Parts: sequence; C-alpha cells; structure tokens
Amino acid sequence: MGERFADVLKEEIAEEKAGALGRCARLLESALERYRTDEAPGGTRRERLLWDLVERVEAFVVHREACGLRDSRSALKYYDVPREAIARVGARRPAQLAK
Repeated sequence: MGERFADVLKEEIAEEKAGALGRCARLLESALERYRTDEAPGGTRRERLLWDLVERVEAFVVHREACGLRDSRSALKYYDVPREAIARVGARRPAQLAK
C-alpha cells in the first residue's frame, strides 16, 4: 500500500470524525433546546430533560477528545450549556429518572 493510499485513508477518517462530531453537536443543540423551552420549572419532566442534556454534553466532550480537541470549555461556553448540566457530567442518572 502506497503513501497515496495512506493519505486518502487519513483524509477519509478525518472527514468521518468531523461529520460524527457535527452530528453529536446537533444532538447537543436539540437537547439544549428541549431543556430551555420546557415550561415547567422543577419536577420530574424537567429533571429528565436535564439528565438527557447531561448525557449529550458528556457524549460531545468525549467525542471532541477523541478528535484530539482536549479543552471543551470554549465549546461549552459557545453553546451556553447551563452550569447545572456541566456540574452533573460524570454522575449517574438516578434510577427513578431512567428513560
């Protein structure tokens, strides 16, 4: 296998990583929108939406790191991710709030 093949393969992998990161970012945006537009303050529904958002934030951060983007603070600030979601990253969703 030649150098040209390796270059093409690297380019395709980079494109796929970028596409997957974009899809992950869109899922984060959707979770943010659902959380922000929820009318009911407090309550079980709101908590479920928050935990859904936390899971999307975790996936986004992990995917960025897999792409070599180690510092996600500016991205989380760009998307204006609420502090209450960031504070729960790494925690487990309570069983009573399971999907």
